[in-house]
Amino acid sequence: MTGRERDEFDRMIEQEIADTIPTQGVVDEVNPWHEPIDRIAGGLALTGIMLNFLYLQYLLPAVGVVLQYLGFRALRRNGAAFRLAWVLSAVRLVWVGAFLVLSVTPWLPTSDLDIGLGLMGMAIQMVQMLALRTGLRQVCRTAGIEPQSDPLKAAVCWEGLILVLAISPLAHSWLAAIPMLIAFVCIVRALFRLGETMGEAGYCFTAAPVRLNTSAVRWGYLGGCLLLMLALSVCVNHPRLDAAPMEEHGETELRQQLEDLGLPDEVLADLTDEDVRALDGAFHVACCAEMLAFGPDSQSITLCDQTNAPKRAPVEPEPPAGADTMIASTYYIELPDYRMAVLHYLAWAQGSAYWGDAFSAFESSDYGYDLIGGRLVYEKRGQTYAAPIPDLSDNTVTTTNMFGTYTSNQISGVISYPLGAENSRGYVLYVMQLDENRGFGATGISYYHAPYPVSLPYRAPRDRTLGWNDHWRLQHYTNFNTQLERSAAAD
Repeated sequence: MTGRERDEFDRMIEQEIADTIPTQGVVDEVNPWHEPIDRIAGGLALTGIMLNFLYLQYLLPAVGVVLQYLGFRALRRNGAAFRLAWVLSAVRLVWVGAFLVLSVTPWLPTSDLDIGLGLMGMAIQMVQMLALRTGLRQVCRTAGIEPQSDPLKAAVCWEGLILVLAISPLAHSWLAAIPMLIAFVCIVRALFRLGETMGEAGYCFTAAPVRLNTSAVRWGYLGGCLLLMLALSVCVNHPRLDAAPMEEHGETELRQQLEDLGLPDEVLADLTDEDVRALDGAFHVACCAEMLAFGPDSQSITLCDQTNAPKRAPVEPEPPAGADTMIASTYYIELPDYRMAVLHYLAWAQGSAYWGDAFSAFESSDYGYDLIGGRLVYEKRGQTYAAPIPDLSDNTVTTTNMFGTYTSNQISGVISYPLGAENSRGYVLYVMQLDENRGFGATGISYYHAPYPVSLPYRAPRDRTLGWNDHWRLQHYTNFNTQLERSAAAD
């Protein structure tokens, strides 16, 4: 082929492919900057906006830092600034992972330390964006390209303004939030366009070798965080009981006296001798029992009420199919010297408590009360075991609801049985101090049943009993009357 024929052939080939549009895959291969910068921009978008619903406040930052890590990993061989940004992205990867894992535990920093760590995290991201900007500008100078915009500088300025607004009176104002949100969207869009404009500098790109592909890093990180969260949740929300085989009972005569007054033998069998001695001198026993079924179709059914309806025959309905169901019984045991012992007895009829259930008992005494004790009882492999109630305490609690703010003394504790425990039950016993004019009153116990081990974010079991509109939290509220009231009713 002569030179003239060769030139003619070249012109023919040019005419044939002139109207051919390359596919996106071909464009990306020609522009190796496109995919890493798109990942970094996408990561900034996911970590820059906080959405506090459907657990997006945890999921989006986790996906965002993985995307940024993958983007900077591909760029790390293109200069010192990119390597610094990559190292910082690895730090943020660990940082966010630790936050996710600690969110299901009581060990997550709070108060001033939490604020300080948050500010430090934003500062790291600002340095990261500045390092990326420095690296890209160096590449543009090497390639002889003039940048058309500077979205990374705008991103750093935007984060700086966020820090200022966070400590200003406009922190919760929509007047500041709306313009900042619009500016954020514009910055992210400009960052996505930045990857396209770097196509002319493609020959300056040095590919970094990797051992794990993108999918392995992404799903390995997210899956690892999830597994750690589940493992820690099980450990944190399944407290170990200091259980021992049930001891032999004494105080036979006193136990018989209490049984004659109406305290059931199966309840007496779970009381310690010390608790039985606290009931010495009892002259009247009344019981109010209720069936509590937890779940989406939660319900409570009164089984017996020997205070308000002493003549009503007890009922024994079947527990709802598939629902964790408890029989909550309150025994009022009247004692000399205007004292009223209250025994809250909780027995599982169906299901059990494994993941840190909690209760809060409240009362209406005149001169306070004395907490006597409480414990959990269960059977396993034919042996009966007993253990003190974990975290059993008497504290002052402040609650706020639609009716106002109230401060009261409450007895609270955590209930959790070993896996495989059978016939799970437990009780808490205290004695109220009344006076000669007291005829009636009321007590109650709020019970939160945890159906699974994960609580995100973590809430202390005691705090869960204070919630509202929760079908996993039910209340057993009962009344009592004293000898004075019974005498008046008899007259």
